Amino acid sequence: MPRSSVSTERMEQINSQLLQAGSIGLLKGVLVGLLSGYYFSYRYNHGQNQKFFKTPYKIWYLVSWGVVGITFSAEIAKSHIAQSLAEEEDIKRSEYFQDQLGAKR
Repeated sequence: MPRSSVSTERMEQINSQLLQAGSIGLLKGVLVGLLSGYYFSYRYNHGQNQKFFKTPYKIWYLVSWGVVGITFSAEIAKSHIAQSLAEEEDIKRSEYFQDQLGAKR
């Protein structure tokens, strides 16, 4: 659907939905990162693996899980939004055709 055919209110609603999905995805990703990082730290933080459990690696691990969470939740929200926009366009198109057929009779 072209952007020009979508109202500004609907665009603001779409933007807010994407922001909400991104923030929820960030929280889910960081939660997964914290829980799995704690488990890996508990399980493998000894011996030759100790060098991988320093602070920079932990931060990058959390950041990467946050990015993954944002990406997946935003993609899911984007597909739902595209589906709802397609349904709205189909409804508008069918109403337009019904009006045109009704005007000819």
